[in-house]
Amino acid sequence: MGSYSLAMDNNFYASQLNERQLEVVTDTENPVLVLAGAGSGKTRSLIYRTAYLIKEKQVHPWNILIVTFTNKAARELQERLEKLLNIPVRSLWVGTFHAICCRILRFESAHLPFNANFSIYDEDTQKSLLKKIYKEYGFDKQSFPINNILTRISRYKNKLMLPEDIKFQGEDKDSEFATFLNIYRLYQQQLLLNQALDFDDILLWTAKLLLHNNTVREKYRAQFQYVMIDEYQDTNKAQFEIVHQIAGGHQRVCVVGDDDQAIYSFRGASLRNILEFEKDYNSVHSIRLEQNYRSTGNILALANAVIANNRRRHSKELWSELPEGDKPVLAVYENEIEEANRITDAILKLQKKGIPLREIAVLYRTNAQSRVFESALIQAEIPYSIVGGVQFYQRKEIKDLLAYLYVLSNLNDNESLLRIINEPARGIGQTSINRLISFANKTRISLFRAIQNVEAIEELGNPAKKRISEFCLLLERWQQSVSRKPALEMVKTIVEELGLISHYQNSNDPQDIARAENLVEFVTSVSEFSEHFYQEYEREPLIADYLPYVALQTDLDRVKENMDSIRLMTLHNAKGLEFEAVFIAGLEDELLPHRMCMNNQDSIEEERRLFYVGITRAKNYLHLSYTKSRRLYDTFYFPVPSQFLAEVDSRLFYHSDGDFGIAQPPKRIKKTNKVITESQKYYKIGQKVFHPEYGLGVILSVDGEGEDARLTISFGNRLAKIIGRYLMKNEE
Repeated sequence: MGSYSLAMDNNFYASQLNERQLEVVTDTENPVLVLAGAGSGKTRSLIYRTAYLIKEKQVHPWNILIVTFTNKAARELQERLEKLLNIPVRSLWVGTFHAICCRILRFESAHLPFNANFSIYDEDTQKSLLKKIYKEYGFDKQSFPINNILTRISRYKNKLMLPEDIKFQGEDKDSEFATFLNIYRLYQQQLLLNQALDFDDILLWTAKLLLHNNTVREKYRAQFQYVMIDEYQDTNKAQFEIVHQIAGGHQRVCVVGDDDQAIYSFRGASLRNILEFEKDYNSVHSIRLEQNYRSTGNILALANAVIANNRRRHSKELWSELPEGDKPVLAVYENEIEEANRITDAILKLQKKGIPLREIAVLYRTNAQSRVFESALIQAEIPYSIVGGVQFYQRKEIKDLLAYLYVLSNLNDNESLLRIINEPARGIGQTSINRLISFANKTRISLFRAIQNVEAIEELGNPAKKRISEFCLLLERWQQSVSRKPALEMVKTIVEELGLISHYQNSNDPQDIARAENLVEFVTSVSEFSEHFYQEYEREPLIADYLPYVALQTDLDRVKENMDSIRLMTLHNAKGLEFEAVFIAGLEDELLPHRMCMNNQDSIEEERRLFYVGITRAKNYLHLSYTKSRRLYDTFYFPVPSQFLAEVDSRLFYHSDGDFGIAQPPKRIKKTNKVITESQKYYKIGQKVFHPEYGLGVILSVDGEGEDARLTISFGNRLAKIIGRYLMKNEE
């Protein structure tokens, strides 16, 4: 142990840490709950605690387990630790839950129904596997959408429930639940036959192994004498059990987290784990890290005021020895275009003050909101990069829709045609596509001409020929209109007839909901382009006019990672990052809080935590904004400022330089966390309604109030504008 005995006395630690951080480092023998506020130095505390264990407590690195939220965080922790200790600590177990569990499963494969060389299936491979199961057993994709099934399977696995663990509770064998359970059982069987695990399996099998195998559990309890878990508020049930089974015996566990930054419930994370840690372990030492090293006092004052409205939380209040700084700006704009343009102007002014572009972030709730900012930044020739996502026009659902437009504009565009031939799924399989390509190559004609001459392809069966012919007729019909119909009308026709928005809206998968929002935003972009084009040329633009505009946006050089560029990202993707200046846009009810989260108190609180995360990313400058109107599809609606703004004292905001139209937070009769009821807001975006003729639909935009409101509604494959009084609310 001599190599680990370099002197680091308590004076050294005291000189490097504040009083609370020092407690985290030196209390190594009890269960420790570290409630680490944003920017409070939690990573530093973990690094010094590990150094303390190795140098002062003489603990071998391989007897320490540290679980981080990301691989990047694991690498950073190890590198900083080695720099501090000036020795390699490669035997330290540090990594994400998935990385740690994979190591355990490979070591312990003798106790498991798969071998050590198991494959790991990503989402695409999972879907491919399910498609084969559906085909073999005749399951209906419409009744049991694959994305929904995968989400449902994931939820059960996060609860540590395999098919054999799920009990019928009086359900009929022919019920929907029975069919789902059958799909789940077949899916799991296929995984095992393939010696494969999905990402949820990695956690599930590790938890089950530790729960039910005494030998394995005691082995890892003996090995991991000290356990540290970062971002504990983001753990699910399976992760909780893994930690508890390893650390529950010796109780030498330190968890670090912030319940005020718990924003991943849609991934299965359970806030309960951090809120009830003191019930799970004996004589817990709770330590609050409240000193913030990132943000100025006025930014922290707003953050504290916002999060204080949540009920389910450990009380804490961030403070800083940094200057008070500028108050956050709250600005109101006429619409989202002005919002993007004015924020772009403000970015240029910050740049002139010497702030690097990479130190400026624009945050928003949904990916679809990035489009107007991308356009504004392009116009201003400001480089930008999208963190945790792709550029708007590079997103799959947008590229799919653009491919239709390219094909209709140029029937010889084989690449675009290949992209859409079975998108959305219309039963044209890869074998049929390969035979089409072969025929086109052999006869030296375009792929579209091959499709037109499908009857001449002998290798194709009649069902395939029929489906291809139907696809051909669809394109031919649209192509006849493309040279005379306005671009907006053409795009809406394609979206509606393909049922793209309703296809994604009917899913429970958060990714699919985001895709629906992106498609609505695409139609919005065409509507805006059409307006500007008409003003300039006094005619409605055609598809041929619109496509070059898009090409100029997508053909720009990609922003390099090392370039000085603005960061655009959702609030979820901003977690763990910090910037000199932060803009949070779209602070409106139905955006933040999101419309999908407004009917549930827990969801409202998570949305408020999301807002809190955004605020606490800012070091010195924070700019918040909302709009008076916002375009949705080809109409406008008039949003209500976010209820979160009404909860805080207006004196927490100001504007200083005249660059922003200052807005006071909306005055409400009562500061409240209550759920917005149907009676408070009769019609709202995302609400399901029923029309006697058109059937069940989803509201896309609201113009006006009450029963006189003018609504844009998606009824499956068609859109309609209807006055509210002619509808019935869907009570489901």
